[in-house]
Amino acid sequence: MCFLINLNLMSIIIFSKDNGETTTDKVMDWLFTSGKKDILRINGKDLISSDFSLEINSNCFEFKSQIIDHTKIKTIWFRRTYDENVFDILPFFKNYESDKNLELHLMGELGGIYRYFEYFFSKSHWINKYSQRLDKLNNICIAKKHGLKIPFTLVTNSKESIQKKSGFKKLVTKAIGEATTYSDDKEIFALFTSKIKFSNTDKNYFFPSKVQEEIEKKFELRIFYCDEKFYSMAIFSQNDKQTQLDFRNYNHQKPNRFVPYKLPVNIEKKLRKMIIELELATCSIDMIVDKDWEYYFLEINPVGQFGMVSSPCNYFLEKKLAKLLLKNCHEK
Repeated sequence: MCFLINLNLMSIIIFSKDNGETTTDKVMDWLFTSGKKDILRINGKDLISSDFSLEINSNCFEFKSQIIDHTKIKTIWFRRTYDENVFDILPFFKNYESDKNLELHLMGELGGIYRYFEYFFSKSHWINKYSQRLDKLNNICIAKKHGLKIPFTLVTNSKESIQKKSGFKKLVTKAIGEATTYSDDKEIFALFTSKIKFSNTDKNYFFPSKVQEEIEKKFELRIFYCDEKFYSMAIFSQNDKQTQLDFRNYNHQKPNRFVPYKLPVNIEKKLRKMIIELELATCSIDMIVDKDWEYYFLEINPVGQFGMVSSPCNYFLEKKLAKLLLKNCHEK
């Protein structure tokens, strides 16, 4: 049985990660500034290194010696979980520190806990969920269904297939799933968009990859959607060879120009239909505007970063997200 003792009732829960997540920090600063103190932040690492228990029979959730009454939680913001690329199994299985199969299994186990939280707090108002994982291929199809232009896109494991089906367009390749980083003792490696160059090798097959037409862009757009409004920023990345294909290949000596941008009404309408179908409360969207002023959808991310849009454009998106959390707390 679960007893509620010495309980400081929480009305907001934020699922995040313990480092490298300044967006969560800033949103919490705005919540505290507004006078909201009853906030519980659960980082992915807490499920491994802090005391917690979920008693299924009695619907009891205890976290850091505190009993959380699920009926009192008004709003939950799912932001992040943990950095999968630095997931450390060494403390638990000392003889298997390099076993990727075991590592993937353990991450799947944690995923099961996050999915259960969605059921456990089903009466709460969720701002995005763990189960709304990024699925780039599905989202491209949904964007097309709602009238948004998309680049020619092919998923294949064959050089011959690319040559036959692409019409020998200028092509790029990018991750099918979520781009991540890898590191060793000396360097950090990141996944960027890259041009496709056919070598003289006779080898036809490679690991299944996503291939897209290279759009000659006028500029690219980063868009954040929050509380039914779009906040857009234009990035003039094409003016620098280092950032032409992927602005994330930052030129820190000569940064790209970032400016606020107003989307055309018809593009907003199409994006809104897509967001409604995906049932997202907030999301980040990447688009490209080509030299003929055609708008191309690239991807949508429920947990995408928005600090890089907020600061240059003075949108104060962290404050707007905090207001959304508070608004949901006040709704009956």
